[in-house]
Amino acid sequence: MLFTIVLPTFNEKENVNPLLDRLFDSLRDANYNYEILFVDDSSDDTPDIIRQRMAENSNIQLVHRPKEERTGLATAFIKGFQKANGQYICCMDSDLQHPPEVVPKLLEKATRDNTDIVVATRYAKGGSAEGLGDLKTLYGIYRRAVSIGMKYFTQIIFIPTRKTTDPLGGFFLFKKELLSDTVLEPRGFKILVEILMRTKHGKVSEIPYKFLAREDNESKATFAQGLEFLKHLLYIFRTVPEAGRFFKFCLVGFSGVVVNLGILSLSVEVFNVDKNTGWLAAVIVSILSNYFLNTFFTYGDKKSSSRAESLRRVTYYYIVSVAAMAFNFAVYRLGISFGFDYRIAAAVGIIAATAINFILATKLVWKLPVKA
Repeated sequence: MLFTIVLPTFNEKENVNPLLDRLFDSLRDANYNYEILFVDDSSDDTPDIIRQRMAENSNIQLVHRPKEERTGLATAFIKGFQKANGQYICCMDSDLQHPPEVVPKLLEKATRDNTDIVVATRYAKGGSAEGLGDLKTLYGIYRRAVSIGMKYFTQIIFIPTRKTTDPLGGFFLFKKELLSDTVLEPRGFKILVEILMRTKHGKVSEIPYKFLAREDNESKATFAQGLEFLKHLLYIFRTVPEAGRFFKFCLVGFSGVVVNLGILSLSVEVFNVDKNTGWLAAVIVSILSNYFLNTFFTYGDKKSSSRAESLRRVTYYYIVSVAAMAFNFAVYRLGISFGFDYRIAAAVGIIAATAINFILATKLVWKLPVKA
């Protein structure tokens, strides 16, 4: 089977029939082998309506979860992923805010460009987030501000989410094989962030679309769900090595400054070592301190396989650190030559050197050896 459309439902009895009608209309001429899989947590007549349509069309499948398993949108998607038979899985809401007519465009983009993930985006050219609310109302301004703010917040923290302009969207398609060696651990309702952060995916593409308003114009999003989303981001930060690596690297770097100043002061004030020798000792010890902290804290998932590999890493780390210091000084002197205040020039030098240091450390020092 080519693809599965996973549709979580929660008391959507008014939307099931128009949603299915529009899906069938959009896919009628495509001649795709597909299934529509509802994962239902409803307490109203929604599952009965779905069963009526199932009797008419064998493409429709239903998983109606018992009360004790109704643990939110994210786990509903996980259940759908487990039951899906398609090579591709399309995720979308059942409230008609995600236009069904976009589904074949997502699949065409994925198959034509051999893309692992295709995101329907509200924030690229040609897209619209009008369904979040009218900008002429305080409610609309508030919802859009929260959506855009959380989008950029997520992209600042997690580099892989920058592959799309809409990492918090719920309308996307991906290859099911991405889940073969991945355990998803979602919290709340932002499943795309989970997939972007935990799967070993390649190319990510986008299709712009217009996010529409609900018929009753009432969002199901709550303050509690917002807190759950923040907890989800924190959980990803703690459990996905790549998620917080740069921040951990910066934290270790800050500790290195403390070690450096401590060794320098101790050498000069207590042991009466001349300042140049004290400075050199402080640099050597602080770099070594950074190396060990990064080994166990920042790159703890990239264990050294042998003593020779450990020696190679520490040697490379000293080389990379010295190169970063030289780069720092070069930027500092360049800033001064252009007339910048020396403190501003120093700050820019530190930021630039930290970024270079992180990139080189990741690519050279803690690069895992290729297995023969």
